[in-house]
Amino acid sequence: MFKNLFDLSVKRSGLNALGFYIVYTLLGGIFCGLFCSAIAVVYCMLNPVMCSANGADVGLRIGKTFGVLGAGVVTLAIGIALLTMKKLWKSVPAVLLFLASLPASLVFGCMVSMILLSIITTFGDKLEMKDNEEPRQESKNENPPQ
Repeated sequence: MFKNLFDLSVKRSGLNALGFYIVYTLLGGIFCGLFCSAIAVVYCMLNPVMCSANGADVGLRIGKTFGVLGAGVVTLAIGIALLTMKKLWKSVPAVLLFLASLPASLVFGCMVSMILLSIITTFGDKLEMKDNEEPRQESKNENPPQ
């Protein structure tokens, strides 16, 4: 379920796609949290009067605004990496799922957009290896029959 998580060129089964969804949604949430925290710190350093007067309200507004942008950036980066590593830019269903994930990330956040990107991970030709299996190499006839 959690094998080859960072090898984006692997064709995943349904269970492995679920593992991809869980891990990348958590990583996207962590990224968005750090991104919003950095923006809030910079905002409060530049405008300390507003931060001290409004308190937590400023942090909530910054999180609501920039969290959505962070989810869009995470979805865009992972989607482009998936399509590039799997060489699926000519696959219409994969590109449509990627394009649908962008507005989904802006409206619903990473939790919904990562579902669409997890479906893309089930596309492709390169099958996932078993635990004890060696990588398959295409046999090239180095010694042709004589």
